[in-house]
Amino acid sequence: MDELIYFVSLLVFFWISLRILRALHIEDKFEKMKLWEIKAGYFLLALICAHLLAEVMVKVSQLLVGYMT
Repeated sequence: MDELIYFVSLLVFFWISLRILRALHIEDKFEKMKLWEIKAGYFLLALICAHLLAEVMVKVSQLLVGYMT
């Protein structure tokens, strides 16, 4: 069950964090010809944020299940 919670949370939080990073328009602060690097950075930052938040969701679900029993 933890794997399902992690995977679903990872997808949801990845999508949310990627949308937030794109809304910040960080690419304006970099050189114009570095689009590939900026997109790779967006992807990695969004993946890291999503992983951390998904791990938190797994820990919260474990606490709730332990509390319920």
